[in-house]
Amino acid sequence: MTTPRWLSTEEQQLWRMILSATRKMERTLDETLVENHNLTTSEFAVLVTLSEATGQQMRLRDMCQELDWDRSRTSHQVTRMDKKGLVAKVKCAGDARGVNVEITPEGERRLKDAVPAHVETVRQLVFDPMEERHMEGLRSYLTAVLNSNTCIEINNQRAAEL
Repeated sequence: MTTPRWLSTEEQQLWRMILSATRKMERTLDETLVENHNLTTSEFAVLVTLSEATGQQMRLRDMCQELDWDRSRTSHQVTRMDKKGLVAKVKCAGDARGVNVEITPEGERRLKDAVPAHVETVRQLVFDPMEERHMEGLRSYLTAVLNSNTCIEINNQRAAEL
């Protein structure tokens, strides 16, 4: 087993700031959507994904990939939203096992009602405090994090240790 590469004091402080800022953003966005539009951030994400898809529908497996959620989470979320009338599950033509998910008129209406306040919250919370000169650095950093294979490397290392 390798020795952990402990964080320096400065790194630990920055890491905790990242966690706090992420929680604040998630909490604020969720509260705004729930209080003003009775939508969770997960419901909002599904509705946005469907609204941007060709024909406002998508195969469930493609939705998993688009949202970066596992199949179980996506399936349960879609089932809950189907019961609320926000989306509809439709069998795929020519594939008995496949499921398409489509936005309903109610889902589309709720999304259109929620988008302006959501965008304004994002603007106030994320972009108004950010200086223009920081945007490219942040974009570059987040791209590097998202393109990192660290999770794969850690999982492979754990498997090798077993």
